[in-house]
Amino acid sequence: MMQSFIDKFEITQIIHSYSVHLDIERVDVCTDLFLEDGKLELRIGKAKGKSEIEDLLNRILEFTRGKRHFITNTFVELSNETAYAQSYLLVVDALESTDIKMTGVYHDTFIKTENGWKIHTRKLVLDLNS
Repeated sequence: MMQSFIDKFEITQIIHSYSVHLDIERVDVCTDLFLEDGKLELRIGKAKGKSEIEDLLNRILEFTRGKRHFITNTFVELSNETAYAQSYLLVVDALESTDIKMTGVYHDTFIKTENGWKIHTRKLVLDLNS
């Protein structure tokens, strides 16, 4: 029971770390959260492997600059050495206004490695207003 709590906490920390580091443009830290063969799917494209993920994240910086990414309602399901998480995303403008710029849902899968949990797949599904 305690290990389940620890695993869920670690996964939630990864989810939040991604958003915080994206906001401060630390693409290297975001990329490090993925497995070597991880996958990332965003509105502007898909990437497989850390090199492609890093390139995709660098491409989105022009759109994320000056924004804050808030993650809420995170739900984690564990299954041995794998996990599924779903989180709501709310993006607001942090420089010019406090307008909501985008909302959506992250769908993530994780694999537990000898170095802890890593993202295997991350897919952002935007809401219709985004």
